[in-house]
Amino acid sequence: MKILIENGIIVSNNKAGDIFTGDVLVSGNKIQRLSQKSLKKTNPLDQYDHVIDATDRFVIPGFVQAHTHLCQTLFRGEADDLSLIDWLKEKIWPFEAAHTAESMRASAIYGTLEMQMNGTTTILDMGSVRHTQSLLEAVAETGIRYWGGKCLMDRKGTPLSESTKDALKETRELSEEWENKSELINYALCPRFVVSCTEGLLKGVQELQSELGLMVHTHASENKDEVALVRKITKMDNVSYLDKLKLLNPRTAIVHAIHLTAKEVLRLAKTKTPIVHCPSSNMKLGSGLAPITKYLEKGITVSLGGDGAPCNNSMDPFKEMHLAAILQKPVFGPTALDAKTAFQIATLGGAKTLGVEDKIGSLEVGKLADIVVVDRSHPSVYTVTDAYSALVYSCTGRDVNDVITNGQIIIRHRVHQKLERERVYAQAMAEKKKLLRKV
Repeated sequence: MKILIENGIIVSNNKAGDIFTGDVLVSGNKIQRLSQKSLKKTNPLDQYDHVIDATDRFVIPGFVQAHTHLCQTLFRGEADDLSLIDWLKEKIWPFEAAHTAESMRASAIYGTLEMQMNGTTTILDMGSVRHTQSLLEAVAETGIRYWGGKCLMDRKGTPLSESTKDALKETRELSEEWENKSELINYALCPRFVVSCTEGLLKGVQELQSELGLMVHTHASENKDEVALVRKITKMDNVSYLDKLKLLNPRTAIVHAIHLTAKEVLRLAKTKTPIVHCPSSNMKLGSGLAPITKYLEKGITVSLGGDGAPCNNSMDPFKEMHLAAILQKPVFGPTALDAKTAFQIATLGGAKTLGVEDKIGSLEVGKLADIVVVDRSHPSVYTVTDAYSALVYSCTGRDVNDVITNGQIIIRHRVHQKLERERVYAQAMAEKKKLLRKV
């Protein structure tokens, strides 16, 4: 398969920050050439399977959403205006417990379609406790690049709790089945958070990480009440407790990280543990403002995530970039987290969090072909001449025209090439109605 993207405004995101008008040639699943000259004119005998005219459009690396919950997509609009612990206890955990294999599949496909339509090519996902097999099978049909797995919760007192032994056993089995099943599916260990995980489970996760080399994906220090609960349970601060259990390392993604002590920030920096920032979710749940500017100054890798649909309620990476940039400014000044930095953490930051910055996150020869073409015709974008300003402060998911993941065209002219949108919508609505009757 050869795909030529021609005459686009290429925002390469490489170390030099090159932005130029030109062509991108995709061969197989990789970027073969980047050229400021027309490849059709310089290589008139070459044949292409697809030609995408990107005239007056941005050509950018695909977005990496480094924290999401596909299992929650069907709950959108059913858990508004609550704080974290109430949101979980009153709405999210009962909904997740009500899932069937069919509703999990519908939720996963619907959520993935939405993110792909908005320019996301890679996600780090946290499934639910049950029906992970259905979730992974659904995701495999969509063509998205995926990290994620079964959510782990063994502390008693929730409708999702299971035994430590069962949680770790199923996790191992799923990881062994899926880790090498598809080049796009990567298994991750997903203990929900300290409040719902015993020390025995977290130690088991650490042992599995050491043995299998998998990502660990967990929430920490999102909400002050959560931090207080962790102190009550462990007699320690949240991230310090994870440090004690040897879970801080470059292969562990700490999601939210709003309420950290100075000591915890230093430990995250020293251990090279990445943080995933979810600005929409943090604001909607009233959790607080993560001081991302300080984290970046300490050299901590930061990426962006939309979190779950019920606490967002739009899985739009442009929205997360926009909020990430503007929310830092009232605290740290108008120059804090500029547009270029926001764009970088939404792309290359996510790639670094997943340990694959040598493969995705920028448009460079030899890297995997995860590419998004963004239209500039909307009035809010058309006259903006600075690419980063346009992408971060003016564009939204509505402007995404084409999406390529791993060299495969997923979205063409805003139409999903692998999924029938109306069928996905109908299945999602039918399964949501069933869930609402149960919960």
